Amino acid sequence: MFLRHTWLVTILGTIVMMAAVAAGFYYSTEADRMRIAAGPSDGKFLQALSNQIAKGHYAISTTAVVTPGAKEAAQAMSKGQADLAVLPSNLYDALNWPVVAILRQNVMVLMVPPASRASPAKPDQNAAAVKPASSAGKSKPASSAKADKKTDKKNDKKSAKKSAASDDSDSDDSSTDNDFGKVTQLDGKRIGIVGGNEASRGLLEMVLSHYGVALGKVTLSDIAPDKIADAIKDNQIDALFVAGPAAGRAISNAVAAATIGGKAPSFVEIDQADGIAKRHPAFDSVDIDAGTFGGNPPSPDASLKTLSFPEYLVARKSFSDSVIGVLAKAIFSSRQALAAAAPGDIKIEAPSTDKDADVVVHPGALAYLSDSQQSFFDKYGDEIFYGMLIFPVFGSAIAGLASYLRRDTRTRRLRLLQRVLDLVRKVHAAQTLEAIDHIQVDADNLVIAIIHQGEHEEFDETVRMSFAFALDQLRFALGARRTAIERGSGAAETPGARIVAA
Repeated sequence: MFLRHTWLVTILGTIVMMAAVAAGFYYSTEADRMRIAAGPSDGKFLQALSNQIAKGHYAISTTAVVTPGAKEAAQAMSKGQADLAVLPSNLYDALNWPVVAILRQNVMVLMVPPASRASPAKPDQNAAAVKPASSAGKSKPASSAKADKKTDKKNDKKSAKKSAASDDSDSDDSSTDNDFGKVTQLDGKRIGIVGGNEASRGLLEMVLSHYGVALGKVTLSDIAPDKIADAIKDNQIDALFVAGPAAGRAISNAVAAATIGGKAPSFVEIDQADGIAKRHPAFDSVDIDAGTFGGNPPSPDASLKTLSFPEYLVARKSFSDSVIGVLAKAIFSSRQALAAAAPGDIKIEAPSTDKDADVVVHPGALAYLSDSQQSFFDKYGDEIFYGMLIFPVFGSAIAGLASYLRRDTRTRRLRLLQRVLDLVRKVHAAQTLEAIDHIQVDADNLVIAIIHQGEHEEFDETVRMSFAFALDQLRFALGARRTAIERGSGAAETPGARIVAA
């Protein structure tokens, strides 16, 4: 019944279509939530990223999923508990997901505390031998004593010259040697792996194995950052291994803890870093500038060669490209603010977009980096176009349905009107008052049906006049036929008789 009102249906249909378009726009631009798994050391970065997203009014939001370490973050990704994760490149699981951004470059540092490199003093080989006293027990004459003194002075001068020459030769030899220790010297040593950073047994064992150091002879142990000084004091370790950003807190704090009595630790150079990087593409060779680790005296005291590896922000392959594109825009457009929130620990770089790059870039980040992001109309232009084509068809269908229903309504009106005319004929054919009474009942029911129909369809003036004329005819026929039967004229009236009477 509602659909029979064409204009109302058209207006409401238009409103419904506009509401559907508005709902589609709302849901397409609604803030998408993403969960990022990372270790405790990246907590400041995640908080700073969340603040920058809110400040920039981006249509995304982030939730931190804090894990004990990188392996647990990778497991969270695998189990569907996170959408993105912060993973180092040396972790095999990092290859399973495309990269959104490079958060920093980590370096490996092997250091030897001052107490572990102290060597025992060598005996003086130039000391004069003590002669036993003579059996006579007599003292030498004065002339002999003077001669001995002269001889001693000459010997002292000779020994001094020899010592100086020896020192010069030693200094020459040391100048030709490397200023840092060697990895091979760690054979049989006790190495403490500092926790709370990217250092791991796997990294250290890879380096030691490359140099041919027997892993069975090296004692590896985990050590908390706040226990480094005590471990050195108690002579529990011979060397320390730490990994993280070169200017980050992890390495600087470890160097400060390993500085004993104002003496900074020495460092072990990974001089074969180039060769290791060729065998393991996840790593690269890097030279750390003097004084990068800070401290007093500054460490290192010269350029230190070691291995580096990047820290990635990876995402699921199935995650929306447009959402990752928005995240990439938020990250790269606020690099300075993110770096300031975690000084030394964050230095954001863009991954290589070359086809032969070592890592695969997420399509969403690639679209942003290559300036090929799509706008709203680029993404939904086809849907809008086809919607504009379909909407008139939809409107025509509604109009056709309404017209069909209106035609059905007209048919019902004609049927009601025909029933009135049929009752008029029955009245003229009625022979008894009892038949007239039955027709009167049918007439009353028909009047009720016409009234209900008029309430639902809102008859226009022409329809109302038609029904009024037909009902008047029925009423007059009932009255005339009833009077005729009561007067005894029970014969049925014929059309000719009605004409004559008229």
